[in-house]
Amino acid sequence: MPEFCTCGAQLPPDARFCHKCGKPQREEDVPVEEQPIVVLPPAPPVAAEPPPISFRNATAVRVALATGIPMFLLSAVAGNFALAVPVAGGFFAVYLYRRRTGQKITVLAGAHLGWISGIIVFAIVTVVLTAVMLLLSQPEFVQSMRDQMAKMSSISQDELTKRIDLLRTPSGLALGLLDTFVSYTVLTALGGAVGAKILNRP
Repeated sequence: MPEFCTCGAQLPPDARFCHKCGKPQREEDVPVEEQPIVVLPPAPPVAAEPPPISFRNATAVRVALATGIPMFLLSAVAGNFALAVPVAGGFFAVYLYRRRTGQKITVLAGAHLGWISGIIVFAIVTVVLTAVMLLLSQPEFVQSMRDQMAKMSSISQDELTKRIDLLRTPSGLALGLLDTFVSYTVLTALGGAVGAKILNRP
């Protein structure tokens, strides 16, 4: 420990600084505080966005098939309530999709899901009507078809004959398919939208 500072002042024993010029007289270890290590909790996993309702959504397509086939079968025997079947089918498609996925869907997505179900029914009707048109060239099949339609509905024989004759022409078949496409896609979309609106309520 020096007795004199470089400025010439005499230093008292164990002086840390010169009382005259303020120069430090010895190096001191400055304690360095260790910064505590902060462990951050892991970030919560980001929830994956549910796939949009489309034909690329496998669950939506399976639900549409599960509702479209019963819709087709019920429409054949529903009689005067035939127009209510697609609406109920669209509603049920939304219910079934929510039950399988646990996800709420918007009104627009519900309408899209119902529309897909309607497309499935239209595809089935197209295949059936095309097959029927090919079989109408056989008189035995025509008579059997007339008998079945007479049992299932209250349509007169003249009306049945007109409908069967209409199916025999390409224009009649196209008109029937167009009517089926519009009615089923619109009504099932409506049912899906209503289903999403009602089922999303708390």
